[in-house]
Amino acid sequence: MNSKELSEYLKIIKQSVNDFDDPEQALSAAEAITPVAEQGNTRAQYMLGMYNYTFYSEDSSRFLPWMEKAAEAGNEKAIKFLADYYRFICEDLDLEQRKRLGQKWVHRMIEVLTKKADKGVVSAAKSLVNLYVHDRPCDMTEKEGREAALMWHERLIEILREKAEQGTAKDKKNLADALYNGCDAPEEIDGSLPDRADEAVRIYEEISGEKKDGASFYDLGRMYSREVSEEKAFECYMKAAELGYTSAYYAIATAYLNGEGTERDFYKAFEWFRKAADSGDTSAKLKLAECYKCGAGCEKDYAAAMALYQQVAGGKNMKMYSFADVAEYEIGNMYLKGLGVEVDLRKAYDYFKRAASHDNRAAENALNNKKFRDFQR
Repeated sequence: MNSKELSEYLKIIKQSVNDFDDPEQALSAAEAITPVAEQGNTRAQYMLGMYNYTFYSEDSSRFLPWMEKAAEAGNEKAIKFLADYYRFICEDLDLEQRKRLGQKWVHRMIEVLTKKADKGVVSAAKSLVNLYVHDRPCDMTEKEGREAALMWHERLIEILREKAEQGTAKDKKNLADALYNGCDAPEEIDGSLPDRADEAVRIYEEISGEKKDGASFYDLGRMYSREVSEEKAFECYMKAAELGYTSAYYAIATAYLNGEGTERDFYKAFEWFRKAADSGDTSAKLKLAECYKCGAGCEKDYAAAMALYQQVAGGKNMKMYSFADVAEYEIGNMYLKGLGVEVDLRKAYDYFKRAASHDNRAAENALNNKKFRDFQR
């Protein structure tokens, strides 16, 4: 079996495991990869373990041997599975046995990750930071876990520095991001990390000077807005936009809208929101709709606002879907108040209900309107 065929079979099993669906197709794939797993392929061993755990979870003899083979060979996913299984799921053993086996695999995970981190693998160092905070060995106190996490965080910064010194602008950006946001360190240690924002700004300046591309100026602008000045941030956003970096359009529009780094100008804000919306920015579409609805920087145009809200509410891609509740709430409001449409309480109620089903609090409150009593029976 070649690597492409193996990947396809693994993909089939992974999909079935994630959806708990199509066991027959998963069985065929599992049978196909069994010889590969028997030859020592840890990816195949791990997926066979997951397949058997998903569909035959009550029979540990079907999944544990595969997981243990993969874990002994250093498969991180299998090691984590076994650590979690013995600590939180297993009911076949007594407490002491579960504790002992759980800790065995936690220490095995530390061993595997440490070897990788010592070789300069960034993801391994990050995993160790999180492990010592959230999954530390039970023979380690919380304080000791935090200290170990902080030590590995410093090692992570060292690894990123080494890569940045020898690598590309991307490596430098990774270092700057890490210096500024702490590599998304757990909140339990975030307050103990040194403030390295000044160094991050310096590196962003260096990158933008070297690359002179839109993305670099945009990143520098975001850094300036937090650490230096809104005026410098605005200059960077404009440079990024001039270089065709469309993500800067929304930042420029917001700056004009709020008077951040430049004079407040609703007309210019409207134009930049329109540019951002035309480039596919969902947040900009909602802002542009708001401009049309309120007449901010343009004449009121309820039809244009409704069209934009409908577009976002009906969007099928994930980015639009995440904003759908806001659009649904606004459409409900327009039908409730008769903004550019006839007042239609039924439609208003239906849109508020859709928005509320997506956890929109404003829509949940709107449904308490006395006008909707008849629809709630």
